[in-house]
Formats: sequence, structure tokens, C-alpha cells
Amino acid sequence: MPSETIAASSRATARWVPVVILALGAFCAGTDNYLVAGVLFPMAHDLRMSVAGAGLFVTAYSLAYALGSPAVMTLVRVRSPRRLLLVSIALFVVVNVLAAAAWAPWVMAVARIAAGCVAGLYVPLAGAAAAGMVPADRRGRALAMIMGGISIATLAGVPLGVWITSLSSWRMAFVFVAAVAVVATIGVALSVPAGGATPAVSLRERVAPLRRPDVLLGLAVTVAGMTAGLMVYTYVGPIFAAAPAVGAGFVGLLIMAHGFGALIGLWRGSMLVDRFGARPVLLGCLTVFTVNLALQPLAARSLASAIVFVILWGVVGWAFLPAQQHSMIADAPPKLSPMLLSLNGSAMYLGAALGSAVGGAVIAGLGADHIWLFATAFAAVSVLLSLIRHRVTTFSSTRP
Repeated sequence: MPSETIAASSRATARWVPVVILALGAFCAGTDNYLVAGVLFPMAHDLRMSVAGAGLFVTAYSLAYALGSPAVMTLVRVRSPRRLLLVSIALFVVVNVLAAAAWAPWVMAVARIAAGCVAGLYVPLAGAAAAGMVPADRRGRALAMIMGGISIATLAGVPLGVWITSLSSWRMAFVFVAAVAVVATIGVALSVPAGGATPAVSLRERVAPLRRPDVLLGLAVTVAGMTAGLMVYTYVGPIFAAAPAVGAGFVGLLIMAHGFGALIGLWRGSMLVDRFGARPVLLGCLTVFTVNLALQPLAARSLASAIVFVILWGVVGWAFLPAQQHSMIADAPPKLSPMLLSLNGSAMYLGAALGSAVGGAVIAGLGADHIWLFATAFAAVSVLLSLIRHRVTTFSSTRP
């Protein structure tokens, strides 16, 4: 192999190293949220509160991410993107140590809200930095790697929390996240290039893109799609535990199968985005996602069909995310990318909070076997909004 080819291959590999490091930080952000489900019972007992009350720590994190991200990005006065990444991932170490040391429910609530705000600062910055460090035709894969960190967290977060708790205590699960965040902090410091300084942006400027119909519609697509997916994911236990052909003993297997499908969806979906563009991948994923959710009652008739359902749900549900991120920044100036990704991240977690809330209300009022109706309705709305957004974007681009 010619030396020039080897050198070019080495440079290409080195370019992806900081992207992998940034994805490790995203894994910390995702794991910090999902592992709570695995430590819920011992945490509630230790903090002398109900399990339902402890479950609100997940909602606090999601809402803090959704509503706090734009405000935090405005208030933080460090203007170098690399320094912002370092500050945010380092703060993630601090808030997880606080969670591990929490001696009262209010301390844990503060730690969870702070963690959501910090994650809302880090993840969009990491996505924008990753997209900016690779060629334009590899943006989809770079964004998928950042989301892959969160996807792996959905696969490993809950069992990881259970495993660490069984070895020591639930507090050590948060110490583990803090330790991984330390490694990510060192990795960012050593591998992510400094880049240019970013200008100060006021909160008004940061939310200014919301005045654009295409951006507003894009965020609505994210909210609707995430609401549909998280409505099922949050209550996958009650949904399938009540199915005679599945039962509670196989719920853990279904969650892992969903995570496996999510990894496939992120990687293959990002490759399709790089090859065909975001719009066909986005519409295709949302359409299959809607049809799959509509068939959930049939899927519950056997364990095999339930596994197929959750894998396909994971594939299209997570392939949708890099396609949606790419579509949000495809035609935007580089300086707007962090803001748009931040708003899209907020929309993701707003959808997550809404999905768990609506799903809980459905279970209380109608039962877990009716969740698929509402999830399918939200997924169908996401398809409709995506079609409308394309028409609005096309009209705006062709208007003189």
C-alpha cells in the first residue's frame, strides 16, 4: 500500500477519534437519565419517599433538559466551543457526585435538574462539533455517533444500574457515571480542536429561529415522534407484562432487543441520510414507525412477534433521529447549528416528558392495552407535520 494511502487513512481515522470521545460524553448524559429506572426502588427506600415520587426525578431531568438548554447556553459566558464542551462535561462529574451523595429528596431533585441542564448544554454542542469535524457527506454518521452514545445508554442504562446496585449500592451507579465523565473530560481536552470563538448570543437571538415556520414545524415533528416512542418505551413493562403470550419475565429481553434495533437504526439510518438525504429517510422511518405502532396489539400475541415489533421499533424510531437532526441544520448557516440542535434536543426531551405523562394518564384511565392507540396517533401526526414542513420549505426556497 503506498505511503500516501496509509497517511490518508491515518488522517481519516484520527478525524473520528474526537467524535468518539464526544459520543462517550453523550453516553454519560443518556445513562444518567435511564439508569434511574434501574435504581428506583432502593433509591426511594433510602431517601424515604414513594417509588412514584422517585420516578419524578426522571421527569425533572427531562424537563430541565427541554426547558433549560436554551437558557443555559445563553447564560454560560465561555465563548470557545471546546471550552464550553469541557465546562459542561466537567460539570456533569460534579452533579453526579452530588446525586451519589444525596441525603434528602430535595438534594437529589437539585442534582437531577442540574444534570438535565448540563446535558442540554453538552449534547447539542457535541453534535455541532462532531458535524463540523467531518466532511459534509459524513455529517449524518457523525451525528449518529453522538446519538449512538444515548442509544447505547437506552440499551445499557437500566441493567447497568441494577448490576452496580447489586454489587454495592445505588449511589455507586452515579459514581460510575461521574467516573466515565472524567474520562470524557480528559478525552475532550486532548482530542477536540479548539476551533474559533463563538459570538455572544442573547436568549432572544437563540430562540429567534422559532419564528421560522420550517423550524417550528421541524421541532413539532420531533416532539410528536418522541412522544409516540417514549409513551411505549416508558410503559413497555405494563404493556407486555399483561400479555399472556409474553409476561413480565421477558420484559428485560424486549428492552434489550429494542436497544439492539436502536443501534442498527442509528448506524444504517445515518448511512442512508448521507446517501439519499434526510427527507426520504425521515418520511420512510416515520411511516414505518406509525404502521408498526398500529400493529402492536398483534405483536403481543407471541414472544417472537413482540421481539420483531420492538426491534423494528428501535430501528426506525432511532434512524429517525439523525435524519431529523440533519434536516434541521442542512440549509442553516454554521453559526446557527448549535442553536438549532439545542432546540431540537429540547424538543426531544419535551416529547419524552409528554410521552411518559400521556402514557401514565392512559394507563390510569383506560389501561396499558390502550397506549398503542395514542402512540399511533402521535406518530401519524409526526408524518403529517413532516409532509407539511417539506411543502413550507419548498415554497420558501422557490419564492422570489
